[in-house]
Amino acid sequence: MPAATDPLALDSRLVKPQRWEPKLFGWTLLTQFSNPWEFPLPSPLRYLMFLMSSRYRNRPPVPDPRELDIRLPVTRPDFSLSLGDNKSVSVTWLGHASCLFTFPNEVRVLFDPLLGSRASPVSWIGPQRQRPAPCSPEQLPNLLAVCISHNHFDHMDRATLNQLRELQPWLHFYVPVGDAWWMTKYCGVPANQVHELSWWESVVLPESNLEIIFTPSSHWSGRNLFDKNRSLWGSYVLRHGNSAVFFGGDTGYQADVFKQIGQLYGPMKLAAIPIGAYQPRDVFEAQHVSPIEAVKIHQDVKSEKSVGIHWGTFCLSTTEALLQPPDDLKSALDEARLPRDCFVTVRPGGSLTV
Repeated sequence: MPAATDPLALDSRLVKPQRWEPKLFGWTLLTQFSNPWEFPLPSPLRYLMFLMSSRYRNRPPVPDPRELDIRLPVTRPDFSLSLGDNKSVSVTWLGHASCLFTFPNEVRVLFDPLLGSRASPVSWIGPQRQRPAPCSPEQLPNLLAVCISHNHFDHMDRATLNQLRELQPWLHFYVPVGDAWWMTKYCGVPANQVHELSWWESVVLPESNLEIIFTPSSHWSGRNLFDKNRSLWGSYVLRHGNSAVFFGGDTGYQADVFKQIGQLYGPMKLAAIPIGAYQPRDVFEAQHVSPIEAVKIHQDVKSEKSVGIHWGTFCLSTTEALLQPPDDLKSALDEARLPRDCFVTVRPGGSLTV
């Protein structure tokens, strides 16, 4: 595997994460990252007060399963369809932030796979899946790579990753700086098959000529009370042939960041951009974009077509209705005077091909 390239050495204008590494007698005690811009996450006390407030207690109920079957039916993905050697690119939404991008010649990359019943470290508590996974790990086609945006439970799922490693032992995994040890320890991924990337670093896979670029996002990381921001977070750009695609992961809105991504790597043929888990804004604005801001990202990265992700799957600690994001997305597109078909949602298991 070739070494990652570092464009920061060539262009100091690119934003980079802040890194804190206290030392003792020359030994690094820990590494902690932060965003290089204002990032006003609510304090633990303020967040607890929100969870106890009437705003949270009176949030809309989850629709009845029969209503969900009608309003958001699940489709079994057809992975047998091939793009051949043409110039098309497709993205298949597998629920929440899980996306499968497919390029010609069966070049497939899976992002943030979570195909289990909960976004949680345990099976008996935590956000429960409201829409079934469109497929199981066993039903996925052969993959070239798996990319992880950050280590939150709804994006880096131990059970799904373990299954993928067992089913497709050749797989290489691309993760933010600070997460490789976890992939090796808890998922059994060989050290030479997991690769850490910092913002703007990239690797080219020689067998497919696919370039994977780790790009910034405005978010944070952590899986317990003691590891907050000990690993990095980000988004991704994939380039194959003359096509580029963007995966937004989890992020708040930072215009300069996404415009830089668009200037460096755009236009994007396809983009997967989060549109859910955004209300109330005074609690979640820093870390989750609203549909209005998602449309801005679509424009900033110069995407030809975008699909909304990070909605309709789990009830996270937000107050918008489970199925509200697509309606808010349509309103945001109307407000921006953009055609509604430039940024769409698909049902779980559905695909968008450009």
